[in-house]
Amino acid sequence: MHTIQYIATQADDVDHAFRSVKYYLENQMDDEYNLSSWYDWFVTGGGRWSTSDDPYNDEYTGDVVHQSSPKFQEYLDKAKEFRQTSLKEYVEQANKADYNKIINDIDVSGGDDFRAGMELYSIKKLYDIALGIWDFNSYFFDIINDSANMIHVKNSLDNGAKDWYLVPVDFHF
Repeated sequence: MHTIQYIATQADDVDHAFRSVKYYLENQMDDEYNLSSWYDWFVTGGGRWSTSDDPYNDEYTGDVVHQSSPKFQEYLDKAKEFRQTSLKEYVEQANKADYNKIINDIDVSGGDDFRAGMELYSIKKLYDIALGIWDFNSYFFDIINDSANMIHVKNSLDNGAKDWYLVPVDFHF
């Protein structure tokens, strides 16, 4: 599956922002067998969501935006919209679960309880969203503050920072 993420960074220019994000993401993966990242490959610059004629052009910087561009806020708004949709879906799933039954049915002396894990998944995802834990449905990530919450970028902008960029990235997971 694929997802678009808008990755925030501070940089001197578009190229520096692009390279910083690409380097950060490559280091998160380490190598193709590293299981610590939630994604297995990515296209910096937006991939299938880019304005490039070649969606797999991993050098395309045409969609990277500085905070002074109207697209900067558009990207933030789009990420927030996608994240709100995910939040709503997880709340709906969580409201359907019978937590007393799930908890009472868990056998702590037995093996893994896949059914309980699946029933509790929506709670885990709500927890991740609330804490700014980055995953496939964050749609935004700030590599400077290591957070999927936008508040750090917004506070920095409010305090006069002039060097924020958003780099769209197409992730496969």
